[in-house]
Amino acid sequence: MAPRDARRDEAISGLEHEIGLLLRRIRRGTAERAAQVDPALSATAYPLLVTLHAFGPHRAADLADLFALDKGAVSRAVHQLLELGLIERTPDPADGRASILSVTPYAEERMAVVVEARREAVGEKLADWDPESIAGLAAGLARFNAAISE
Repeated sequence: MAPRDARRDEAISGLEHEIGLLLRRIRRGTAERAAQVDPALSATAYPLLVTLHAFGPHRAADLADLFALDKGAVSRAVHQLLELGLIERTPDPADGRASILSVTPYAEERMAVVVEARREAVGEKLADWDPESIAGLAAGLARFNAAISE
């Protein structure tokens, strides 16, 4: 085992602190964006809606796997999204026992507003960043995500 490097340990500690701060802000932002879609939409159901909006129709079981959630939690979120008219359920042609979930036109409209507002807000926060710095951060986060997914 290699000897510990104090500078590296300090840098990793700083990274862990900043990631924790980022995660807390993301959680708060998720709740705020959910409320922008619909005041009754829970922060738990919002990421499922975002996924269906960004990546198209999915089965509930696939969403459970993707988010590492139990089927009951996904079922409750799906129920809320259906009740709010944000998603619709159609039979899965490949499996008659399953359903495919997809966003409704109403959800498309609401998500377009939220996505535009989020991009504008991020753009304002990074107004004094040059494009290379933004791209560098994105590249660093991509490298980090790849490293922790192994």
